[in-house]
Amino acid sequence: MQDNSNLSVKTFDVGPMQNIVYLIWNNKTKEGAIVDPAWDLDAVLTFIKNNHIKLTSILLTHSHHDHVNSIDKLLEIYDVPIFINKLEAEFWNKTYDNLISLDSQAEIFLGEKHLQSIHTPGHTPGSCCYTFDDKLIAGDTLFVFGCGRCDLHGGNPEQMFNSLKILKSNFHKDTIIMPGHNYSVTRQSTLEKEISGNPFFSFDNLKDFVRYRMVDHDRSRDEPYGPINLF
Repeated sequence: MQDNSNLSVKTFDVGPMQNIVYLIWNNKTKEGAIVDPAWDLDAVLTFIKNNHIKLTSILLTHSHHDHVNSIDKLLEIYDVPIFINKLEAEFWNKTYDNLISLDSQAEIFLGEKHLQSIHTPGHTPGSCCYTFDDKLIAGDTLFVFGCGRCDLHGGNPEQMFNSLKILKSNFHKDTIIMPGHNYSVTRQSTLEKEISGNPFFSFDNLKDFVRYRMVDHDRSRDEPYGPINLF
């Protein structure tokens, strides 16, 4: 758990696919958001209760089953809005009365504090990240020393290439990377470490990136991901 004067965040390892669920809350108002509620949420719900957190929103990085499969259970307890990128809402094609579609960049408030969503397509058409207090919750866009697959339904390696370029160019090197899965030798990283050790940040040429993501990577690299240098 990380505490500061703005927002706090706690991580929960869940499910058979090494997912990480994030709970973020305002230290002053106790208003909170859960990111990608999936699998067994008992530990999350217990933490919310014991720490008197008022859950006010569900944030989705994308709509794959392993990131959303506990939403219905959660809504039985908390009647809160679900925030999702508008392109991902179309891709998901799921009907909820409380679904709120986000533009490419949007703010989600927890009391007087806020997170910002950033559209980062590639893993899915409407994949997004959430940033606050020099942290980036990256979903399946960016893993520690890896990135999300682009060969699943809705994936696009060209878009992934551009999304990673945006993250590389627009965030401070000390930004803490908080991925959607624990696939690496470490659970979190910094953007500086990713730029130096994540192979997907090594490519300036789109064609080379696409070949590595779609062909070479899965043939040559196993988990847990560690830092490598292709050049």
